Amino acid sequence: MASREFTDSEGRSWNVWNTIPVVAMRSMPADHADGWLTFECGDQLRRLAPVPEGWESASTERLELMCRAAQEVQRRTGPFARIPRPEPDGTSELTGA
Repeated sequence: MASREFTDSEGRSWNVWNTIPVVAMRSMPADHADGWLTFECGDQLRRLAPVPEGWESASTERLELMCRAAQEVQRRTGPFARIPRPEPDGTSELTGA
């Protein structure tokens, strides 16, 4: 699953990732059947479907446009904690230790 982080023109930090459903749900809109982009900023959660081609390499400005076009959805869970990936030298990217 590809993911990106970007800061919008208002200084808010967003996480965005490609969501692909394992099973289609009856309540899922038809345009979401092949997946969507999920945008998360604090308590805000948005979805954009279908997934725009080339979003992984899109400019920050383009990602912000996609985010603005995305539909805000009700969060069913709290924001997920980001698990730091270890750097090649064994240190954590968040703590430096």
